[in-house]
Amino acid sequence: MEEVQVSGAPIIVVLIFGLIGLVGVGLWLWSLIHCIQNRYLTDSNRMIGVILICVLSLLGSLVYLFLPRESEPQR
Repeated sequence: MEEVQVSGAPIIVVLIFGLIGLVGVGLWLWSLIHCIQNRYLTDSNRMIGVILICVLSLLGSLVYLFLPRESEPQR
């Protein structure tokens, strides 16, 4: 019988990718909640932001994060 040796490298890779995935989900959730509660956005901009974040997932969150911000409420 052959002995199977498992090194620690696969576990570390899984943990790193798991942490990256967790951070990505956290960023997605934060940007979605921030977009919904952002009082500086008009209703149409808020709807576009939510659709953008939901459809494009992490890419939509990054786009929302780097969009220019208004300093006064739009209402």
